[in-house]
Amino acid sequence: MAKTAPAVTPYYVVQKRPWEAMISHLVKPLHSRQAIFPITGIGGCGKTQLVSYFLQEYSSLFEQTIYVDASSSSSIKADIQIWARSLGDGHDRDAWEDGVRAMSSVAEGKRWVLIFDNADDPTLDLVHFLPKNRGVTIIITSRNRDVGNLSTTFHLELGEMETEEAIEVLLQAARRQKPLPLEEVKSVQTLTGELGCLAVALVQAGTYCYQMSSTINGVFQPYTFNQYLSLFSSHRAGLMKKVQPSPLDSYCRGAYTTLDLSFNLIPQKSRDFLHVISFWHHTDIPLDILASAAKNGFQDSFTLLPRPEAHKATVDTLTNILCLDGKWSELQVQDIVRNLRSFSLLSSTSINDSLFLRMHPLVQSWSRDLLETQANQSYIAMAIQVLVSCGGYDDFRLDHYLLSHVLGLLDQTNMQTLHANEAFSAGTYLKTQGQYRKAAELLETALKMMKSAGKEDSDEALVVKSYLSTTYLGDGRWDEAEKLEVEVLERRKKQLGNTNPDTLQAAGNLASVYYVQGRWEEAEKLEVEVSEQQAKVLGPEHLSTITSRSNLASIYSQQGRLDIAEEMYLEAVRLRCKLPGDEHPETLVIKGCLATTYRMQGKLTEAEKLQLDVVEKMASIIGSEHPDALHATDMLASIYYAQNRYEEAEIKQKEVLDRRRRISGPQHPDTLRLAERLIDTLQKQKKWSESEELGSSLLEQKTQLLGEKHPETLGIAAKLANAYHAQENWVKAENLQIDVLRKRREVLGEDHPDTLQATLDLACIYSAQKRWEESASLLDSIVQRTKKMEPNPPNIQDVIRLLITAYEKLEKQTEAQELRDLMKEQ
Repeated sequence: MAKTAPAVTPYYVVQKRPWEAMISHLVKPLHSRQAIFPITGIGGCGKTQLVSYFLQEYSSLFEQTIYVDASSSSSIKADIQIWARSLGDGHDRDAWEDGVRAMSSVAEGKRWVLIFDNADDPTLDLVHFLPKNRGVTIIITSRNRDVGNLSTTFHLELGEMETEEAIEVLLQAARRQKPLPLEEVKSVQTLTGELGCLAVALVQAGTYCYQMSSTINGVFQPYTFNQYLSLFSSHRAGLMKKVQPSPLDSYCRGAYTTLDLSFNLIPQKSRDFLHVISFWHHTDIPLDILASAAKNGFQDSFTLLPRPEAHKATVDTLTNILCLDGKWSELQVQDIVRNLRSFSLLSSTSINDSLFLRMHPLVQSWSRDLLETQANQSYIAMAIQVLVSCGGYDDFRLDHYLLSHVLGLLDQTNMQTLHANEAFSAGTYLKTQGQYRKAAELLETALKMMKSAGKEDSDEALVVKSYLSTTYLGDGRWDEAEKLEVEVLERRKKQLGNTNPDTLQAAGNLASVYYVQGRWEEAEKLEVEVSEQQAKVLGPEHLSTITSRSNLASIYSQQGRLDIAEEMYLEAVRLRCKLPGDEHPETLVIKGCLATTYRMQGKLTEAEKLQLDVVEKMASIIGSEHPDALHATDMLASIYYAQNRYEEAEIKQKEVLDRRRRISGPQHPDTLRLAERLIDTLQKQKKWSESEELGSSLLEQKTQLLGEKHPETLGIAAKLANAYHAQENWVKAENLQIDVLRKRREVLGEDHPDTLQATLDLACIYSAQKRWEESASLLDSIVQRTKKMEPNPPNIQDVIRLLITAYEKLEKQTEAQELRDLMKEQ
């Protein structure tokens, strides 16, 4: 009896896009040529089931359906021969060639369909099994992507399912119904991601959950997805290798078993290559880093300590995989990639003329799980060495693509087992990407290793300390940064002298510490000296000199010396565009500083145009989550705020704040500053409730970090009191504003502008409650204190108007008239 296609599993969920492609190319009227429709994809992605479902839905479309097991040439011949003999009288002795001839002679207007299922063997030649007749539609399923070359109409590459489709498969296999409890919903979402939305793995997981469930006293007690997820995290390989005990669709392989079939057919170098890259993140793997590492001989980009002799084996194995005669061989690597792609174990794409690889997340897990512990460590060592030797991360256009791979490797590695060179390389890279907390841990680890090796006072250790101090600075650990940078500067002066470039670099780093601390005079004095010396030693157009001049411009900008800051920024941009280019990240940072200066000068149109360009280019070059890109977006929000475009400012500020919290943590200084600016924007829009909620949280954090009397803490408290005032929550508004006023008097003095503002805010709270005596007393104290100030505070006229109103309410007409006269004089 001729074979038929497998039954459609009860768990089958139609994948919308592939299904629409099949309907479009196979159901509509015949084309002028024969339809050959290959369906390729990773094992277990649902190729056969898709075909079975198609035949079930459109069986009436075809007069003959021929199903062939195409796993080998002999199985094809056997199945075609059996089908041919099933045709009846006169065919009982037909050979497979007779079957092909019969298919080639289908009468005009008749429609047959021929399915070659599981044509996975790359050595299999299907061509001489294909009938040539417009009336025969040929469908081929294969893990071998190269089968797609046989297509005459459309090559359908079947991948993972859409998320909602995947969830539906999982629920059906587990016999579970929506709605699910919230915790289960989260587990399902996590699980589908872990399984990469691969059909066979989803059915496997769902079926396992059903089999482990029970019915007690007539009540179904499910084995929860949360339980499975917990088991999966510790026993992934065992679960994925399991065979379904009673499959309803005759498909009894585990997810990993389907992948093993492909692995057994690929050459050793392809296996090694797959194992190495599986320890990076599964998406956006740049082939350029492999080329760069190979061209550098897989040597460390910076040496703190010598490598042990055993490390040579790691380098030799990488050389064998990626090189020919000891040199990078793009042709050899392309052959490896093509081989892995042919089995759908890899896919590739081009971005900006560079080739990037991607693997299915379950293929990644499977590739790791194939390895014994010792081999596992060997391949991890190779994956690390590629990243350590790929050129010091000099290509800024490639840099942000590496972040997920570096972090992924570190997640699998005990930091203490890294070599000092590896810890330093990863730490310096993560610092450039704004991952300051993790970078500091790595650099501290490298420093400890050098101390253990007796190299704590070496020049190399000083390099590590310099990087560590700037990492502390980025992480908001200003005191630690200052202490360490002072040590580095003193050592540099003693060893190299005051004018050595490394000494000047250390001095510039210390000036940056002073800058973020608001110590403008100290920062200016040091930066002026640095820039003058760099101009003499390195030349006025050296990049270090330009950077120093830009830093000095930032100090001037903060001091309100905007014209000179603008001039210096323009010159820095002009010089940087000559060498690194106008799209280099550091050039874009300076352009952003110039845009901020324009905003502070009131040149809002120029500021917006320039900042939009900076934001767009930073997102494409260094990634939208890089600290510099986040700062650029925040500065664009500040421009919108200055233009009274508060809704647009709010959208940008919330976007940046969410990312900052996730990347740097909720208590990072930059996170707190972003939240404070967002409060201002919310209050401009009278979003008092949201402003109150954010202000309460921020006040608590500021109090913990800076203390209750710090000016920044009191500034947040004043904003929160303003939110209470606007919502007529008089008790909270009054109590908080009284506390702010008392502490500002104590810390800043009676005549400080912030103290006078707190006095005015409290007076306004009293006025709003018609407590005119208390309001008048406070307002009068402001007027009396500002009489002796030259010039008067800019809001003194508003204060006098409020006081006149208070006197009128109190029927103190004489005092009110005196104030009117005073206003005329002013």
